[in-house]
Amino acid sequence: MFTGLVETLGKVVQIEPIDSGIQFTIETEWENPDIKLGDSIAINGACMTVTKYSDLGNIFQFYASFKSLELTNLSRLGEGATVNLERAMALGQRFGGHMVQGHVDGVAKVKSRKQIENEVEEFWVEIPKELQKFFVKKGSVTLDGISLTVVDVKDGNIQLILIPETMQKTNANSWKVDSRLNVEVDVLAKYIENYLAERGKSLGN
Repeated sequence: MFTGLVETLGKVVQIEPIDSGIQFTIETEWENPDIKLGDSIAINGACMTVTKYSDLGNIFQFYASFKSLELTNLSRLGEGATVNLERAMALGQRFGGHMVQGHVDGVAKVKSRKQIENEVEEFWVEIPKELQKFFVKKGSVTLDGISLTVVDVKDGNIQLILIPETMQKTNANSWKVDSRLNVEVDVLAKYIENYLAERGKSLGN
């Protein structure tokens, strides 16, 4: 489980095709490095498993299967790319952001980016059609592992307002028109949708 509060940025330093997927090597600098083999780390919001590490985890590797590559934007990463990183929550940790599973539901596309005032940025992001039903104004969304609030929803697109703190501490500063972002919808919205669907079936019977 994650919170959508990005801890630090990582740099892709090596990409190596192996077996039925790709092995990535990431270089970063954790504030309190404590990585172990088998740890779960959200890479741009996609939960991946540490397969090898050194320098207390400031250098680590993970493997992404072809299926994971198909469902996320990890397939678009090149050497030198910047990724958002968050370690799985620890027991008793303060809970910020919102409940994030690290299960990417689809890939969204940036439609526009505009600076509106004092380095505050406005983005409009196109959500895959099958996920649009989960979005409401003031709801939560995870994009590339960042917990964000939906400001507005219009014609299958969501509006986001990102403050300088978010722009500086995440890879959102590199987002541009046509950038592809991993999207995870609010898990509570999924439960509600499932409940209503099942309730509808019951009433139909």
